[in-house]
Amino acid sequence: ANLQAQYGEQVSQLKAEQTAALQDVSKLETERAQLASENAQLAQERDQLRIEQREAAALVAATEENNRRLAEEVAAMRNLIVEHQTARDQAFTTTLQATTDLHTTAGQLASLQERHQQITQQLATASAALRDGGIDPSSEVVPRVRGKVAATRRADGTQLIEITVGADDGIKPGHTVEVFRGDRYLGRASILRTDPDRAVARVMREFQQGPIQEGDDVATKLRS
Repeated sequence: ANLQAQYGEQVSQLKAEQTAALQDVSKLETERAQLASENAQLAQERDQLRIEQREAAALVAATEENNRRLAEEVAAMRNLIVEHQTARDQAFTTTLQATTDLHTTAGQLASLQERHQQITQQLATASAALRDGGIDPSSEVVPRVRGKVAATRRADGTQLIEITVGADDGIKPGHTVEVFRGDRYLGRASILRTDPDRAVARVMREFQQGPIQEGDDVATKLRS
């Protein structure tokens, strides 16, 4: 009877322990499920944090690139400002110099205008004196020069002479020169073309009074 009673107690105790163990297992299973859920949530949060980290890194890189570009633009703007300031200073200097030159030129112009008036008056006085002397001041005045006949030749029935005075001496086509030998007058020649130190003239037969040859003297008239 005692053994049976002890056996019954032990069976009851084992059942109670089994029930308690089942309850502990159920509790642990609940905790495991809860932990698994929390782990999945943490993994999801970890993945989200990784995404946010990548986005943040990309944003930082974009910000650094934007900062670099802005720095370059600022440097370019500074250089442009310096260039504009230099150009402005140069323009100011040029304007100042131009103003000074303008004032100087204005003074020179006033002086030249005054001198022009004086010369005009002098020219009018000289022209009046020439007209009183029977000379037309509007006619072309040929410079008075002397030279020699350097060569002669005939062309188309006329005699051509080359003389040792030319454009540098004021001789022009259309001018005439007188030809003489010592005190003897030989004739007149009309200038056809000129070089700096030479000229070619045609002997005018209506004025010729003797044969013209190399070495004869030539001289210009007062007028062409």
